[in-house]
Amino acid sequence: MPNSSDILWYDAENNGTLLSSTDFLIDGTTYWASQTDPITLCESLSRNSVAVTINITPPPTISNSNQSFCEIQNATIADLMPNSSDILWYDAENNGTLLSSTDFLVDGNKYWASQTDSSTLCESLSRNSLVVTISKPTTPTTNNTTQTFCKIDNPTIADLQVNDSNYTIVWYADISSSVALPSDQLLADGTTYYAAEVDAAVDCESTSRLMITVSISDILPAGITTVSQIYCASDSPTIENLDVTGNNIVWYDSNTSTTPLTSSNLLIDGEDYWAAQTNSTTNCESSIRAVVNVTLTNPETPKILINGNEFCKIDKPTLADLNANVTSTNNGTITWYDSFPNGILISLSEMLIEGSTYYAIDSTIDGCSSITPLEVTVSLDACDAYDVDIYDGFSPSGNGINDTFKLGNLRELYPNFSVEFYNRWGNLVYTANPSKPDWNGRLKGDGELVPAGVYYFIIYFNKNSRKPIQRSLYLSR
Repeated sequence: MPNSSDILWYDAENNGTLLSSTDFLIDGTTYWASQTDPITLCESLSRNSVAVTINITPPPTISNSNQSFCEIQNATIADLMPNSSDILWYDAENNGTLLSSTDFLVDGNKYWASQTDSSTLCESLSRNSLVVTISKPTTPTTNNTTQTFCKIDNPTIADLQVNDSNYTIVWYADISSSVALPSDQLLADGTTYYAAEVDAAVDCESTSRLMITVSISDILPAGITTVSQIYCASDSPTIENLDVTGNNIVWYDSNTSTTPLTSSNLLIDGEDYWAAQTNSTTNCESSIRAVVNVTLTNPETPKILINGNEFCKIDKPTLADLNANVTSTNNGTITWYDSFPNGILISLSEMLIEGSTYYAIDSTIDGCSSITPLEVTVSLDACDAYDVDIYDGFSPSGNGINDTFKLGNLRELYPNFSVEFYNRWGNLVYTANPSKPDWNGRLKGDGELVPAGVYYFIIYFNKNSRKPIQRSLYLSR
Protein backbone atom coordinates (compact mmCIF):
# COMPACT_ATOMS: atom_id res chain seq x y z
CA MET A 1 0.00 0.00 0.00
CA PRO A 2 -0.43 2.80 -1.23
CA ASN A 3 -2.92 1.94 -3.87
CA SER A 4 -4.89 4.58 -5.81
CA SER A 5 -5.53 5.84 -9.35
CA ASP A 6 -2.28 7.86 -9.17
CA ILE A 7 -0.16 4.78 -8.60
CA LEU A 8 1.07 2.55 -11.40
CA TRP A 9 2.74 -0.84 -10.73
CA TYR A 10 5.53 -2.44 -12.74
CA ASP A 11 7.44 -5.71 -12.58
CA ALA A 12 10.82 -3.89 -12.83
CA GLU A 13 12.54 -0.76 -11.51
CA ASN A 14 13.03 0.63 -15.03
CA ASN A 15 10.90 0.03 -18.06
CA GLY A 16 9.27 -3.41 -17.35
CA THR A 17 5.67 -4.32 -17.81
CA LEU A 18 2.82 -2.26 -16.50
CA LEU A 19 0.72 -4.54 -14.32
CA SER A 20 -3.07 -4.72 -14.23
CA SER A 21 -4.89 -4.19 -10.97
CA THR A 22 -6.39 -7.65 -11.41
CA ASP A 23 -3.09 -9.48 -11.74
CA PHE A 24 -2.51 -11.95 -8.90
CA LEU A 25 0.41 -11.25 -6.58
CA ILE A 26 3.20 -13.83 -6.51
CA ASP A 27 4.91 -14.87 -3.28
CA GLY A 28 8.53 -13.52 -3.07
CA THR A 29 8.15 -11.10 -6.00
CA THR A 30 9.17 -7.40 -5.91
CA TYR A 31 6.77 -4.90 -7.42
CA TRP A 32 7.70 -1.28 -8.47
CA ALA A 33 5.39 1.73 -8.07
CA SER A 34 5.43 5.12 -9.86
CA GLN A 35 3.21 8.13 -9.15
CA THR A 36 1.41 10.33 -11.71
CA ASP A 37 0.65 14.03 -11.18
CA PRO A 38 -3.07 14.38 -11.67
CA ILE A 39 -2.73 17.93 -13.07
CA THR A 40 0.23 17.57 -15.46
CA LEU A 41 -0.29 13.78 -15.91
CA CYS A 42 3.46 13.46 -15.64
CA GLU A 43 4.71 10.15 -14.21
CA SER A 44 7.57 10.06 -11.72
CA LEU A 45 10.96 9.27 -13.20
CA SER A 46 11.92 6.95 -10.37
CA ARG A 47 9.99 4.10 -8.81
CA ASN A 48 9.77 2.62 -5.26
CA SER A 49 9.65 -1.12 -4.65
CA VAL A 50 7.52 -3.47 -2.54
CA ALA A 51 8.52 -7.07 -1.86
CA VAL A 52 5.46 -9.33 -1.56
CA THR A 53 5.13 -12.30 0.82
CA ILE A 54 2.01 -14.51 0.41
CA ASN A 55 1.01 -16.16 3.78
CA ILE A 56 -0.58 -19.63 3.12
CA THR A 57 -2.88 -20.88 5.90
CA PRO A 58 -3.62 -24.67 5.74
CA PRO A 59 -7.21 -25.90 6.09
CA PRO A 60 -8.23 -27.41 9.46
CA THR A 61 -7.63 -31.10 10.14
CA ILE A 62 -10.92 -33.02 10.55
CA SER A 63 -10.27 -36.46 12.05
CA ASN A 64 -13.89 -37.57 11.77
CA SER A 65 -15.48 -36.71 8.46
CA ASN A 66 -18.78 -38.31 9.49
CA GLN A 67 -20.13 -36.81 12.67
CA SER A 68 -23.32 -38.06 14.36
CA PHE A 69 -25.62 -36.18 16.70
CA CYS A 70 -28.87 -36.88 18.50
CA GLU A 71 -32.03 -35.16 17.39
CA ILE A 72 -32.83 -34.54 21.05
CA GLN A 73 -29.59 -32.47 21.34
CA ASN A 74 -30.71 -29.79 18.83
CA ALA A 75 -27.06 -29.69 17.70
CA THR A 76 -25.70 -26.50 16.07
CA ILE A 77 -22.59 -25.45 14.10
CA ALA A 78 -20.92 -24.91 17.46
CA ASP A 79 -21.11 -28.69 18.13
CA LEU A 80 -19.02 -29.61 15.05
CA MET A 81 -15.47 -30.84 15.66
CA PRO A 82 -12.99 -29.28 15.42
CA ASN A 83 -14.42 -26.05 16.73
CA SER A 84 -12.54 -22.93 17.81
CA SER A 85 -12.37 -19.21 17.06
CA ASP A 86 -9.95 -20.00 14.17
CA ILE A 87 -12.50 -22.19 12.35
CA LEU A 88 -15.11 -20.78 9.96
CA TRP A 89 -17.89 -22.99 8.58
CA TYR A 90 -19.51 -22.68 5.16
CA ASP A 91 -22.24 -24.42 3.24
CA ALA A 92 -20.05 -24.89 0.13
CA GLU A 93 -16.48 -25.77 -0.78
CA ASN A 94 -15.89 -22.43 -2.49
CA ASN A 95 -17.55 -19.16 -1.72
CA GLY A 96 -20.95 -20.18 -0.23
CA THR A 97 -22.54 -18.75 2.90
CA LEU A 98 -20.62 -18.29 6.14
CA LEU A 99 -22.63 -20.09 8.81
CA SER A 100 -23.39 -18.88 12.32
CA SER A 101 -22.38 -20.95 15.35
CA THR A 102 -26.06 -21.05 16.35
CA ASP A 103 -27.32 -22.47 13.06
CA PHE A 104 -28.95 -25.89 13.60
CA LEU A 105 -27.29 -28.87 11.91
CA VAL A 106 -29.27 -30.65 9.20
CA ASP A 107 -29.24 -34.44 8.82
CA GLY A 108 -27.26 -35.52 5.75
CA ASN A 109 -25.76 -32.07 5.04
CA LYS A 110 -22.08 -31.49 4.22
CA TYR A 111 -20.31 -28.64 5.99
CA TRP A 112 -17.02 -26.99 4.90
CA ALA A 113 -14.42 -25.60 7.34
CA SER A 114 -11.62 -23.04 6.76
CA GLN A 115 -8.89 -22.10 9.22
CA THR A 116 -7.66 -18.58 10.04
CA ASP A 117 -4.05 -17.83 11.04
CA SER A 118 -4.30 -15.92 14.31
CA SER A 119 -1.05 -13.99 13.57
CA THR A 120 -1.68 -12.98 9.99
CA LEU A 121 -5.48 -13.27 10.16
CA CYS A 122 -5.24 -15.10 6.86
CA GLU A 123 -7.96 -17.61 6.10
CA SER A 124 -7.07 -20.91 4.44
CA LEU A 125 -7.59 -20.89 0.70
CA SER A 126 -8.98 -24.45 0.74
CA ARG A 127 -11.61 -25.99 3.02
CA ASN A 128 -12.13 -29.50 4.49
CA SER A 129 -15.57 -31.05 4.77
CA LEU A 130 -17.61 -33.38 7.00
CA VAL A 131 -21.04 -34.97 6.71
CA VAL A 132 -23.56 -34.72 9.53
CA THR A 133 -25.92 -37.54 10.56
CA ILE A 134 -28.76 -36.74 12.94
CA SER A 135 -29.95 -39.88 14.78
CA LYS A 136 -33.71 -39.76 15.18
CA PRO A 137 -35.01 -42.73 17.24
CA THR A 138 -38.78 -42.67 17.04
CA THR A 139 -41.12 -42.79 20.00
CA PRO A 140 -41.85 -46.42 21.00
CA THR A 141 -45.33 -47.73 20.19
CA THR A 142 -47.57 -50.28 21.84
CA ASN A 143 -50.91 -51.89 21.17
CA ASN A 144 -51.97 -51.41 24.77
CA THR A 145 -51.16 -48.34 26.85
CA THR A 146 -52.78 -49.95 29.90
CA GLN A 147 -51.09 -53.28 30.62
CA THR A 148 -52.27 -55.85 33.16
CA PHE A 149 -49.98 -58.30 34.93
CA CYS A 150 -50.49 -61.05 37.49
CA LYS A 151 -49.20 -60.31 40.98
CA ILE A 152 -48.00 -63.90 41.43
CA ASP A 153 -45.60 -63.44 38.47
CA ASN A 154 -43.77 -60.57 40.24
CA PRO A 155 -43.67 -58.56 36.98
CA THR A 156 -40.73 -56.22 36.38
CA ILE A 157 -39.79 -53.40 33.99
CA ALA A 158 -38.57 -56.09 31.57
CA ASP A 159 -42.15 -57.38 31.24
CA LEU A 160 -43.57 -54.13 29.83
CA GLN A 161 -44.63 -54.66 26.22
CA VAL A 162 -43.82 -52.39 23.24
CA ASN A 163 -43.94 -53.12 19.53
CA ASP A 164 -40.86 -54.35 17.69
CA SER A 165 -38.16 -51.72 17.41
CA ASN A 166 -34.72 -51.41 15.80
CA TYR A 167 -33.53 -49.66 18.94
CA THR A 168 -33.07 -50.43 22.62
CA ILE A 169 -35.96 -49.47 24.94
CA VAL A 170 -35.19 -47.56 28.14
CA TRP A 171 -37.78 -46.93 30.86
CA TYR A 172 -38.19 -43.95 33.21
CA ALA A 173 -40.33 -43.11 36.22
CA ASP A 174 -41.59 -39.87 34.65
CA ILE A 175 -41.58 -38.05 31.34
CA SER A 176 -38.54 -35.90 32.09
CA SER A 177 -36.40 -38.13 34.30
CA SER A 178 -32.80 -38.69 33.23
CA VAL A 179 -32.28 -41.76 35.43
CA ALA A 180 -33.32 -45.00 33.70
CA LEU A 181 -35.10 -47.71 35.71
CA PRO A 182 -33.37 -51.12 36.08
CA SER A 183 -34.97 -53.94 34.12
CA ASP A 184 -35.47 -56.03 37.28
CA GLN A 185 -37.40 -53.36 39.19
CA LEU A 186 -40.83 -54.68 40.25
CA LEU A 187 -43.83 -52.99 38.67
CA ALA A 188 -46.24 -51.16 40.97
CA ASP A 189 -50.02 -51.28 40.57
CA GLY A 190 -51.51 -48.08 39.13
CA THR A 191 -48.11 -46.63 38.22
CA THR A 192 -47.29 -45.00 34.87
CA TYR A 193 -43.95 -45.74 33.19
CA TYR A 194 -42.30 -43.90 30.29
CA ALA A 195 -40.35 -45.55 27.47
CA ALA A 196 -37.76 -44.03 25.11
CA GLU A 197 -35.98 -45.64 22.18
CA VAL A 198 -32.19 -45.50 22.34
CA ASP A 199 -29.82 -45.76 19.38
CA ALA A 200 -27.03 -47.58 21.21
CA ALA A 201 -24.48 -46.83 18.46
CA VAL A 202 -24.56 -43.10 19.19
CA ASP A 203 -26.35 -43.23 22.56
CA CYS A 204 -29.29 -41.20 21.30
CA GLU A 205 -32.79 -41.26 22.74
CA SER A 206 -36.10 -40.50 21.10
CA THR A 207 -37.25 -36.92 21.63
CA SER A 208 -40.56 -38.09 23.12
CA ARG A 209 -41.55 -41.00 25.37
CA LEU A 210 -44.30 -43.61 25.35
CA MET A 211 -46.54 -43.68 28.42
CA ILE A 212 -47.82 -47.04 29.78
CA THR A 213 -50.00 -47.44 32.87
CA VAL A 214 -49.69 -50.70 34.83
CA SER A 215 -52.42 -52.70 36.55
CA ILE A 216 -51.40 -55.57 38.85
CA SER A 217 -54.15 -58.21 39.10
CA ASP A 218 -54.64 -60.59 42.01
CA ILE A 219 -57.55 -62.86 42.94
CA LEU A 220 -58.76 -64.48 46.12
CA PRO A 221 -57.08 -67.74 47.17
CA ALA A 222 -58.86 -71.06 46.86
CA GLY A 223 -61.22 -71.99 49.70
CA ILE A 224 -60.20 -74.87 51.96
CA THR A 225 -62.76 -75.88 54.60
CA THR A 226 -60.77 -78.80 55.97
CA VAL A 227 -57.01 -78.50 55.98
CA SER A 228 -56.43 -82.11 57.06
CA GLN A 229 -58.24 -84.35 54.59
CA ILE A 230 -58.49 -88.12 55.01
CA TYR A 231 -58.98 -90.62 52.19
CA CYS A 232 -58.95 -94.39 51.82
CA ALA A 233 -55.73 -95.61 50.28
CA SER A 234 -57.70 -98.46 48.69
CA ASP A 235 -59.69 -95.90 46.63
CA SER A 236 -56.47 -94.68 44.94
CA PRO A 237 -57.50 -91.03 45.45
CA THR A 238 -56.08 -88.40 43.09
CA ILE A 239 -55.68 -84.61 43.00
CA GLU A 240 -59.21 -84.44 41.60
CA ASN A 241 -60.57 -85.82 44.90
CA LEU A 242 -59.21 -82.97 47.04
CA ASP A 243 -61.93 -80.90 48.70
CA VAL A 244 -61.64 -77.25 47.64
CA THR A 245 -63.91 -74.37 46.58
CA GLY A 246 -63.17 -71.87 43.85
CA ASN A 247 -62.81 -71.62 40.09
CA ASN A 248 -60.21 -73.17 37.84
CA ILE A 249 -58.19 -74.60 40.73
CA VAL A 250 -54.54 -75.46 40.03
CA TRP A 251 -52.62 -77.72 42.45
CA TYR A 252 -48.89 -77.75 43.25
CA ASP A 253 -46.67 -79.95 45.42
CA SER A 254 -45.16 -76.92 47.20
CA ASN A 255 -45.92 -73.28 47.90
CA THR A 256 -43.29 -72.13 45.39
CA SER A 257 -43.51 -74.76 42.66
CA THR A 258 -44.21 -73.55 39.13
CA THR A 259 -45.14 -76.97 37.74
CA PRO A 260 -48.84 -77.80 38.20
CA LEU A 261 -49.96 -81.28 39.17
CA THR A 262 -52.36 -83.12 36.90
CA SER A 263 -55.80 -84.13 38.14
CA SER A 264 -54.78 -87.80 37.81
CA ASN A 265 -51.76 -87.54 40.12
CA LEU A 266 -52.20 -90.06 42.98
CA LEU A 267 -52.28 -88.55 46.46
CA ILE A 268 -49.42 -89.46 48.80
CA ASP A 269 -49.92 -90.12 52.49
CA GLY A 270 -48.63 -87.28 54.68
CA GLU A 271 -48.02 -84.90 51.77
CA ASP A 272 -49.06 -81.23 51.57
CA TYR A 273 -50.79 -79.96 48.44
CA TRP A 274 -51.12 -76.27 47.53
CA ALA A 275 -54.12 -74.84 45.67
CA ALA A 276 -54.28 -71.64 43.62
CA GLN A 277 -57.43 -70.15 42.11
CA THR A 278 -57.22 -68.97 38.48
CA ASN A 279 -59.12 -66.18 36.74
CA SER A 280 -60.08 -67.46 33.30
CA THR A 281 -60.29 -63.92 31.89
CA THR A 282 -56.88 -62.62 32.97
CA ASN A 283 -55.35 -66.08 33.33
CA CYS A 284 -53.89 -64.92 36.64
CA GLU A 285 -53.45 -67.22 39.62
CA SER A 286 -53.98 -66.15 43.20
CA SER A 287 -50.71 -64.96 44.74
CA ILE A 288 -51.63 -66.83 47.95
CA ARG A 289 -51.98 -70.62 47.87
CA ALA A 290 -54.13 -72.64 50.26
CA VAL A 291 -52.68 -75.84 51.70
CA VAL A 292 -54.22 -79.27 52.29
CA ASN A 293 -52.55 -82.05 54.27
CA VAL A 294 -53.48 -85.54 53.10
CA THR A 295 -53.79 -88.67 55.22
CA LEU A 296 -54.42 -92.00 53.50
CA THR A 297 -56.13 -94.58 55.68
CA ASN A 298 -54.83 -98.08 55.02
CA PRO A 299 -56.35 -100.71 57.35
CA GLU A 300 -54.03 -103.49 58.41
CA THR A 301 -54.27 -106.87 56.77
CA PRO A 302 -56.50 -109.36 58.68
CA LYS A 303 -54.72 -111.98 60.80
CA ILE A 304 -55.34 -115.71 60.89
CA LEU A 305 -54.95 -117.98 63.90
CA ILE A 306 -52.18 -120.55 63.87
CA ASN A 307 -53.23 -123.45 61.64
CA GLY A 308 -56.43 -121.56 60.93
CA ASN A 309 -56.28 -122.72 57.33
CA GLU A 310 -56.51 -126.44 58.26
CA PHE A 311 -59.81 -128.29 58.41
CA CYS A 312 -61.22 -131.80 58.39
CA LYS A 313 -62.81 -132.61 55.09
CA ILE A 314 -65.41 -134.73 56.85
CA ASP A 315 -66.73 -131.56 58.54
CA LYS A 316 -67.58 -130.04 55.13
CA PRO A 317 -66.09 -126.69 56.11
CA THR A 318 -67.33 -123.50 54.47
CA LEU A 319 -65.83 -120.04 54.03
CA ALA A 320 -67.65 -119.12 57.25
CA ASP A 321 -65.45 -121.65 59.10
CA LEU A 322 -62.33 -120.04 57.60
CA ASN A 323 -63.69 -116.61 58.44
CA ALA A 324 -64.12 -117.71 62.07
CA ASN A 325 -60.35 -118.29 62.23
CA VAL A 326 -59.54 -114.78 60.94
CA THR A 327 -59.61 -111.64 63.07
CA SER A 328 -59.93 -108.00 62.07
CA THR A 329 -57.21 -105.73 63.44
CA ASN A 330 -59.38 -102.67 62.73
CA ASN A 331 -62.67 -103.78 64.35
CA GLY A 332 -64.06 -103.79 60.83
CA THR A 333 -65.66 -106.22 58.42
CA ILE A 334 -63.81 -108.96 56.57
CA THR A 335 -64.74 -109.82 52.99
CA TRP A 336 -63.40 -112.67 50.85
CA TYR A 337 -62.45 -112.83 47.17
CA ASP A 338 -61.35 -115.57 44.84
CA SER A 339 -58.40 -113.47 43.59
CA PHE A 340 -56.80 -110.11 44.18
CA PRO A 341 -57.13 -107.56 42.82
CA ASN A 342 -60.23 -107.58 40.62
CA GLY A 343 -61.54 -110.79 42.16
CA ILE A 344 -65.13 -111.89 42.72
CA LEU A 345 -66.72 -111.55 46.16
CA ILE A 346 -67.34 -114.99 47.74
CA SER A 347 -70.28 -115.87 49.99
CA LEU A 348 -69.48 -117.25 53.45
CA SER A 349 -71.68 -120.24 52.63
CA GLU A 350 -69.31 -121.38 49.88
CA MET A 351 -67.72 -124.80 50.56
CA LEU A 352 -63.94 -124.68 50.97
CA ILE A 353 -61.94 -126.44 48.27
CA GLU A 354 -58.74 -128.32 49.04
CA GLY A 355 -55.65 -126.35 47.93
CA SER A 356 -57.61 -123.26 46.91
CA THR A 357 -56.40 -119.80 47.89
CA TYR A 358 -58.79 -117.25 49.35
CA TYR A 359 -58.15 -113.53 49.82
CA ALA A 360 -59.43 -111.61 52.85
CA ILE A 361 -59.80 -107.79 52.92
CA ASP A 362 -60.50 -105.86 56.09
CA SER A 363 -62.82 -102.81 55.96
CA THR A 364 -63.04 -100.15 58.67
CA ILE A 365 -66.20 -98.50 59.89
CA ASP A 366 -65.45 -95.47 57.68
CA GLY A 367 -65.42 -97.67 54.57
CA CYS A 368 -61.67 -97.98 53.96
CA SER A 369 -60.32 -101.37 52.92
CA SER A 370 -56.88 -102.82 53.42
CA ILE A 371 -54.70 -102.66 50.32
CA THR A 372 -52.80 -105.87 51.04
CA PRO A 373 -55.03 -108.94 51.34
CA LEU A 374 -54.57 -111.92 53.63
CA GLU A 375 -53.83 -114.87 51.35
CA VAL A 376 -55.03 -118.23 52.75
CA THR A 377 -54.48 -121.57 51.05
CA VAL A 378 -56.83 -124.16 52.53
CA SER A 379 -55.92 -127.68 53.64
CA LEU A 380 -58.70 -130.20 54.33
CA ASP A 381 -56.57 -133.08 55.63
CA ALA A 382 -56.19 -131.91 59.21
CA CYS A 383 -57.94 -135.04 60.54
CA ASP A 384 -56.30 -138.36 59.77
CA ALA A 385 -58.76 -140.16 61.99
CA TYR A 386 -61.88 -138.85 63.57
CA ASP A 387 -61.21 -140.30 67.03
CA VAL A 388 -61.75 -137.20 69.19
CA ASP A 389 -65.16 -135.72 69.92
CA ILE A 390 -65.08 -131.99 69.26
CA TYR A 391 -67.95 -129.78 70.41
CA ASP A 392 -68.91 -126.31 69.24
CA GLY A 393 -69.55 -124.66 72.59
CA PHE A 394 -70.27 -124.80 76.35
CA SER A 395 -72.11 -122.75 78.97
CA PRO A 396 -70.11 -122.22 82.19
CA SER A 397 -73.09 -120.93 84.18
CA GLY A 398 -72.38 -122.93 87.36
CA ASN A 399 -75.46 -125.12 87.02
CA GLY A 400 -73.36 -128.27 86.74
CA ILE A 401 -74.35 -128.84 83.13
CA ASN A 402 -71.74 -128.32 80.40
CA ASP A 403 -69.74 -125.99 82.68
CA THR A 404 -66.36 -126.92 81.11
CA PHE A 405 -65.24 -127.45 77.58
CA LYS A 406 -64.40 -131.17 77.35
CA LEU A 407 -63.04 -132.89 74.25
CA GLY A 408 -64.13 -136.55 74.17
CA ASN A 409 -61.32 -139.17 74.14
CA LEU A 410 -58.60 -136.52 74.01
CA ARG A 411 -57.07 -137.19 77.41
CA GLU A 412 -57.37 -140.95 76.95
CA LEU A 413 -55.91 -141.20 73.45
CA TYR A 414 -53.37 -138.38 73.58
CA PRO A 415 -51.76 -138.20 77.02
CA ASN A 416 -49.36 -135.41 75.99
CA PHE A 417 -51.98 -133.12 74.44
CA SER A 418 -52.43 -129.39 74.94
CA VAL A 419 -55.32 -127.13 73.92
CA GLU A 420 -54.88 -123.38 73.54
CA PHE A 421 -57.92 -121.10 73.70
CA TYR A 422 -57.95 -117.60 72.08
CA ASN A 423 -60.43 -114.74 72.01
CA ARG A 424 -61.45 -113.16 68.76
CA TRP A 425 -58.52 -110.72 68.90
CA GLY A 426 -56.00 -113.54 69.05
CA ASN A 427 -55.21 -113.21 72.77
CA LEU A 428 -54.47 -116.45 74.64
CA VAL A 429 -56.98 -116.86 77.47
CA TYR A 430 -56.32 -120.46 78.67
CA THR A 431 -54.23 -123.56 78.01
CA ALA A 432 -55.47 -127.07 78.93
CA ASN A 433 -53.03 -130.03 79.19
CA PRO A 434 -52.80 -133.33 81.09
CA SER A 435 -51.86 -131.48 84.27
CA LYS A 436 -54.55 -128.80 83.93
CA PRO A 437 -58.35 -129.22 83.85
CA ASP A 438 -60.67 -128.46 80.96
CA TRP A 439 -61.44 -124.79 80.47
CA ASN A 440 -64.09 -123.38 82.80
CA GLY A 441 -64.68 -120.06 81.01
CA ARG A 442 -62.38 -118.03 83.25
CA LEU A 443 -59.29 -116.08 82.22
CA LYS A 444 -56.30 -118.41 82.76
CA GLY A 445 -58.70 -120.79 84.53
CA ASP A 446 -58.84 -118.87 87.83
CA GLY A 447 -59.35 -115.25 86.78
CA GLU A 448 -62.41 -113.25 85.83
CA LEU A 449 -65.20 -114.71 83.74
CA VAL A 450 -64.63 -114.01 80.06
CA PRO A 451 -67.56 -112.54 78.14
CA ALA A 452 -69.84 -114.64 76.01
CA GLY A 453 -68.91 -114.92 72.37
CA VAL A 454 -66.85 -116.79 69.80
CA TYR A 455 -63.49 -118.26 70.86
CA TYR A 456 -60.91 -120.27 68.99
CA PHE A 457 -58.90 -123.27 70.10
CA ILE A 458 -56.02 -125.30 68.72
CA ILE A 459 -55.54 -128.95 69.64
CA TYR A 460 -51.95 -130.15 69.74
CA PHE A 461 -52.05 -133.98 69.79
CA ASN A 462 -48.29 -134.42 70.29
CA LYS A 463 -48.50 -138.03 69.09
CA ASN A 464 -47.72 -139.91 65.89
CA SER A 465 -46.86 -136.63 64.13
CA ARG A 466 -50.53 -135.78 63.92
CA LYS A 467 -51.07 -132.21 62.79
CA PRO A 468 -52.75 -129.75 65.15
CA ILE A 469 -56.30 -128.75 64.30
CA GLN A 470 -58.11 -125.51 64.93
CA ARG A 471 -61.77 -124.97 65.67
CA SER A 472 -64.09 -122.34 67.07
CA LEU A 473 -66.61 -122.55 69.88
CA TYR A 474 -69.32 -120.37 71.29
CA LEU A 475 -69.26 -119.60 75.02
CA SER A 476 -72.70 -118.75 76.35
CA ARG A 477 -73.77 -117.44 79.75
